[in-house]
Amino acid sequence: LSLGGNITNKVKIIEEGTHRQLAEMIQFPDNEIQRCAALALNGLLLGEHDEIKMRVFRETGSKSILSLISSNDEECVHSGIYMLGSLAENDEIRGTLVEIGSIKWLVDKFKLGPIEIKRAAGYFFSLISESAEYHKDMANAGGLETVISLASLVDSECQEYGAFSLAFLASNREYQIPLVNMGAVRPLVSMMATNAESKHYAGMALLKLADNFENHITIAEEGGIQALLRLGRSRVTDEEVQYKAALTVGHLATNAVNQLPKQQVIDKGVGFAAGSWKKRSGVKKMQATEIAREFVNNSLQKSKETT
Repeated sequence: LSLGGNITNKVKIIEEGTHRQLAEMIQFPDNEIQRCAALALNGLLLGEHDEIKMRVFRETGSKSILSLISSNDEECVHSGIYMLGSLAENDEIRGTLVEIGSIKWLVDKFKLGPIEIKRAAGYFFSLISESAEYHKDMANAGGLETVISLASLVDSECQEYGAFSLAFLASNREYQIPLVNMGAVRPLVSMMATNAESKHYAGMALLKLADNFENHITIAEEGGIQALLRLGRSRVTDEEVQYKAALTVGHLATNAVNQLPKQQVIDKGVGFAAGSWKKRSGVKKMQATEIAREFVNNSLQKSKETT
């Protein structure tokens, strides 16, 4: 009944106080009973019905959820994390969940859990990352490293949650350099080379990280310039993003080349794009837009020749 799309059924179940009984059953020392009760309670929380979420959380608290997450049964853990994601869709509940330490719970479970648990945790992290007020909580609980690990997994759903989270975290200037130092660029560049849903969010995250000049060398080394060029030429990208990508490429080119040691060997660690620009005479005197235009034209010409 609770899994059905009929909101009337859910309201009736809540009015009868069944959610309180389900919460008590979740704490019963039997995994089978816990699984069944968690399934029913999760069904009540699914959907955009804030009143139901508020009442369930207000009258059952977090004790039953913590009981599930602390379980040695993976299915119970998954149900508990999934429940957190449904509750976190409500702004007020989200703040309370952060206050009671839910980010740390999920960071710890993410490290050892199977892919289903990682996906459920990823959805929760994406909701938390949307709000800048919780970014510090994410950082303190080890959430930044976890989101990067999420984006690095070979799973499209995890990658999408990871890229979405990084797009918001990278908007916070305080964490732009730490994210790059933790290795955020490589998974973003990898996602941008595919046609997956995560490609758009990965591009937005990389653009935000490139706003900080101190990240430019690392982005160039990891192939970020080529990735941004592809983003700028993508037919599914809106004009504003294309313009931002082209502008960023110019800034990256100018700043990356200017920071390179004069005697540095081109083939060691500066990336193909930076190396190409370094070989040209008088490159430091060229304007950023000219550099970007020249590189794009050369790349397109090479693509045509290959074809």
